[in-house]
Amino acid sequence: MRLATRSTLLCLALALGAAGAASAQQAVTLPTEEYPGLETGKMWTFDVPPLEYWARRYNFRPSQQWLEHARLSTARLPGCTTSFVSADGLIMTNHHCARGCVNNVSRQGEDLLGNGFYARTRAEERACPNFVVDQLVEISDVTAQVNAAVPAGATADRAAAARNEASQAIQGRCDASGANTHCEVIPMYRGGQYKLHRFRRWTDARLVFVPETQVASFGGDPDNFTYPRHDFDMAFLRVYENGQPIRPEHFYRWSANGSREGDLVFVAGNPGNTSRLLTMAQLEYLRDVQNPAFLDLLARQIAVVQELGRMSPERAAASRNQLFGLQNTQKGIAGRQSGLVNNQLMERKRQWERAFRDRVNANPELRRQYGAAWDNLVRIVRDEASVDLRRRYYAFGAYGTRLLNWAGALVRMPVEMPKPDSARLIAFRDANRAFVERNLASQVPLDTTFEIRILAAYFTAMQRELPANDPVRRQALGDRTPEAAARAMVQTTQIATADQRGAVLQGGAQAVAASTDPFIQLARVIDPLSRPIIARWTALLNEEAQNGELVNRALLAVFGNTVAPDATFSLRITDGEVLRYPYNGSMAAPYTTLYGLFDRAVSFNNEFPWSLTQRWYAARDRLNMSVPVNAVSTNDVTGGNSGSPVINRDGEIVGLIHDGNMEALPLDFIFLETTSGRCVWVDSRGIIEVLRRVYDADALASELTRGN
Repeated sequence: MRLATRSTLLCLALALGAAGAASAQQAVTLPTEEYPGLETGKMWTFDVPPLEYWARRYNFRPSQQWLEHARLSTARLPGCTTSFVSADGLIMTNHHCARGCVNNVSRQGEDLLGNGFYARTRAEERACPNFVVDQLVEISDVTAQVNAAVPAGATADRAAAARNEASQAIQGRCDASGANTHCEVIPMYRGGQYKLHRFRRWTDARLVFVPETQVASFGGDPDNFTYPRHDFDMAFLRVYENGQPIRPEHFYRWSANGSREGDLVFVAGNPGNTSRLLTMAQLEYLRDVQNPAFLDLLARQIAVVQELGRMSPERAAASRNQLFGLQNTQKGIAGRQSGLVNNQLMERKRQWERAFRDRVNANPELRRQYGAAWDNLVRIVRDEASVDLRRRYYAFGAYGTRLLNWAGALVRMPVEMPKPDSARLIAFRDANRAFVERNLASQVPLDTTFEIRILAAYFTAMQRELPANDPVRRQALGDRTPEAAARAMVQTTQIATADQRGAVLQGGAQAVAASTDPFIQLARVIDPLSRPIIARWTALLNEEAQNGELVNRALLAVFGNTVAPDATFSLRITDGEVLRYPYNGSMAAPYTTLYGLFDRAVSFNNEFPWSLTQRWYAARDRLNMSVPVNAVSTNDVTGGNSGSPVINRDGEIVGLIHDGNMEALPLDFIFLETTSGRCVWVDSRGIIEVLRRVYDADALASELTRGN
């Protein structure tokens, strides 16, 4: 599964509405069983697994050894999940999680994304730069330590700072406890709890195998987040230490028989973000303010990248990853938004919240401690909405333009650096300063064509949203069209090179004040306007977090750990079953097959993005066409679960998560098993079949299946 935020809306909303149409006229009631309807999802933490629930529902109660083995066999990559799958340090994840590595290890004249890669010997495995693998070795509750750092009666800002300082101190002590140790204090239940996660970190991972992108993301953006699906979104790497492959004590063995419909399966992974513990007021802010703005931004960025890609094959290839990420994010956010605009879903959430609040208010002590938090959040998000427009335009992001970002850093550096570290804007504090300096010193040539087009898109949105007398709009556009303003600014800029930026930086405040560069002139207008906005926005976020924490403390007081925390890119385990679902007036089968893959390619006359390479057609007669390619189950996953292992009762690999279907995307804020939401995974049997028959990777297939 890809980024946590993915993205028309109407089709998704109708699909979800149809799934619940049969009960649309019935009153929504809050279930009273031990697990309250599972509306908060099934992303269970390994330290508090729902053993009674699993035993009651599936007649399965895993031992502590089973859980420990699953935890230690699963690991985390930047933004994704992976798992150990051999005694020789082999790890498995998604192709889209390894794209950065594939790009970085490609040599001149190679197109590893286009053609794939297989290292037939250890010597041919290629080291991925800046690639870390984290194995979660210990979880401890540090809630009391973090909360003890907050002075009585502290404001929201001071409380947030105190908790952050305490968390950093706890992390620092943990980091110093051993070599190759990495630690994080992770808020659970939106600050209702704090857990210290201690990781074993490896920094030497080497690429072993990836298929060509065309089969890893077969169907491209049209098939993204859909099912039936036919792709092999997989990658294999090997973890090394001191120049040798590691020998992990814990790794998943490969299932000899795969799965069958109805089987219980678990997904262990690192889901990135969900919204199930937000209040109705917070969800309405996402629906009415944040998501529409973000979707508009993404649509404009995508249009620019596509336009540039049409200019030449070289530009299209260079922007492949960028376009993939933008479209993936757009589709995901649109899917989430479709749930928020679905009145039936929102009513169910509203009634769940009302029942929860009734239980809080029925207890005088809980009402005293937590009762006001919901009304406070109504006021806070209303204030956020009033600030949001200026926050977006009184800033230096500008849809990703490098020039305005550089100008903002140059204007702020002379102001921020003389201040004490704690008084600076966060980007200029000692912990982050090196990043700003590296950015200003970048020798990567400026793509002026991209800059002009992305600025024109940004200025077009600014012209639509800001009044004509707004000082930022007036400085950026004057009487010019957005296109003319963008072109003139880029063509006359004096900060396009590292040497030019270095000269301004060396000249300090005097050079900034004297500069006639159009981006520095715009940044000089933005900077003083942005500072009170930043302060106000930060205060509102801290106040929102403080009240959100109270809501979630109330949740824990009422339900205990029978409700799952929201996703926080921390390791979770989720239960589900391989299961077909209603689809397009018929049923979606629990598995797709190699027959279906070739049929889809032929049905589209092998046109992109449903094309297969010649390698696949050459191997067609060697393949068992009935072998599964992809499968679906009811496990609860989201972005960050990309690359997560799907395992059976015996803790064996039966699949590799890579997505959710369209029907699952609206469930970001409320989890309902009665819908057609499913997670989508690459089947373990298909992986072995194509490694042997298509890629001539018998050694890799044998390493995976050894001992199964």
